Amino acid sequence: MDKKSLSVLVIEDDHEDFILLRTYLARAHRSHFDLHHVASFAEAVKTLVEQEFDAILADYFLDGHTAMDLFKHAKLIGLETPIIVLTGGDASELDDVLMQLGASDFIPKDELTTALLERSVRHSIERKKAEQQISMLIKRDPLTGLGNRLIFEEHAELAIARARRNKTRLAVAFLDLDRFKNVNDTLGHHVGDMLLTLVGKRIQESIRASDFVARIGGDEFTLLLDNVQDVSSLNRIANKVLAEVSRYAVLDCKHLEVSASMGIALYPDQGETVSELMRKADMALYECKKLESNQHHMVFSDSLQARLHKETRVENGLQRALANNEFELQYQPIVSLDSHQIHGVEALIRWRLPDGNLLMPGEFIDEANRVGLIGALGEWVLETACQQLRCWLDEGFVISMSVNISPRHLRQAGFEEMVQKMVKTYRLPAGSLMLELTEEVFVDSGLTSLYVLNEIRKVGVGIAIDDFGTGYSSMRYLKTLPIDRIKIDRCFVSGSGSEDLSDPMITQAIVFLAEGLGFDLVAEGVETEQQSLALASQGCHKGQGYLFAKAQPSDVVTRLLRDQPLMAREP
Repeated sequence: MDKKSLSVLVIEDDHEDFILLRTYLARAHRSHFDLHHVASFAEAVKTLVEQEFDAILADYFLDGHTAMDLFKHAKLIGLETPIIVLTGGDASELDDVLMQLGASDFIPKDELTTALLERSVRHSIERKKAEQQISMLIKRDPLTGLGNRLIFEEHAELAIARARRNKTRLAVAFLDLDRFKNVNDTLGHHVGDMLLTLVGKRIQESIRASDFVARIGGDEFTLLLDNVQDVSSLNRIANKVLAEVSRYAVLDCKHLEVSASMGIALYPDQGETVSELMRKADMALYECKKLESNQHHMVFSDSLQARLHKETRVENGLQRALANNEFELQYQPIVSLDSHQIHGVEALIRWRLPDGNLLMPGEFIDEANRVGLIGALGEWVLETACQQLRCWLDEGFVISMSVNISPRHLRQAGFEEMVQKMVKTYRLPAGSLMLELTEEVFVDSGLTSLYVLNEIRKVGVGIAIDDFGTGYSSMRYLKTLPIDRIKIDRCFVSGSGSEDLSDPMITQAIVFLAEGLGFDLVAEGVETEQQSLALASQGCHKGQGYLFAKAQPSDVVTRLLRDQPLMAREP
């Protein structure tokens, strides 16, 4: 029987112990072990940078260092090779600690046998491969098969570290398709999906093997362009990619003219971190798309740097606002279209400036999202809303609270634990808290986002699709995603500006859809009595809008609740 050949690095400062290990492994029945021996921590560090191995066998004590130092170094350089730790004394208390640090196995030397060593090495390698396969599935875009934002950022971090060591340059580029929404709207989402897959393939075929491409959402792709010499060579690469992407396509028997725009940031000229480069590439892309010219790509410039300084001032203002409690919530009632009884409220954030002026979300949310403050802001909104909900519940009102959540919240580590903690802390009954997300979140959600949503629903928190009918959603997603409520977008209700429904056929279709799938339904933007009556006659029984009330401070909503009939109060 042919033996499987495995390369193993042995880190052992006792030569006799190394000879013993070599003897054990030489007797293995199923594997041939190609051993590389180093006798010090310094040698191990150098070898791990220069060579690759299938597995590592390491003595716990290493000439003044320990295996814990080895794991810290492995994490620093991004090493994923399984590490098996060996120790001479009775150190059973180290077992759990080492496993938490990432050890694949922990074996006392006095228990060593050929069979145990071979099995430990083989199982560690197979387990690591399985973990990597699962990790890759989580880090893949399910539509195109490309990497997603998570794996792109990991690749970029490693590339920057390599460029820093070698004193070379690299670039991060954002690319998105021009007029992609028109493809979805006129030809259907299935053609849009086919186009995204084709574009991903074209980008891959036009870049070098050392480069990397990912799809991070919608029609937006990110490129990591390694070892770039100068701006001129960068322009040549960008033109090559855009020329390949912009070839016309035939999809589903339809001829499509394809074009794209690209924004680029260069390391180290315009940034030394992944987040900084991605932010500046995104700004360059946005500026490129604004230009009414034939320019299809733009490298981050001095003028954009000046704008960035201005945005930084806004960012500092947002930081100050969070620290000084300058934000406040107002609440818009969600009512019964028949009785105008308040069933719930939607929490809406406002920014009260030091001069007393009140800013609406549209004036600062995009910037909070851009500068990475949306997570902290969202946590503040959620906790403040839960506090207010608890106050209303304690007063005996039967009411629910809806809170808007951004896509970034779902990618935030520990978000589901935070929501679960809020529910427990404020003793919120099942169904009293609803998180609202836009359609794009559901379409672009990977396994991680779906896991988060399902974990949240386990504690009785509902999930709503906000602005339904205006995004990229496909009907097939509705049957499989964790959804409790659909909110009809205001453009179908009062978007035309007339007193009647703007799109009664669409609202009726959404009502039928919600009834068939068992979803709760709320119409947004109800502004006239005619719209309210028409929606009710179609089978939509809840709505919100200026006909009933604008967003109000909590004390005003409390008075509205107290003025309602006793049926809205708990007995």
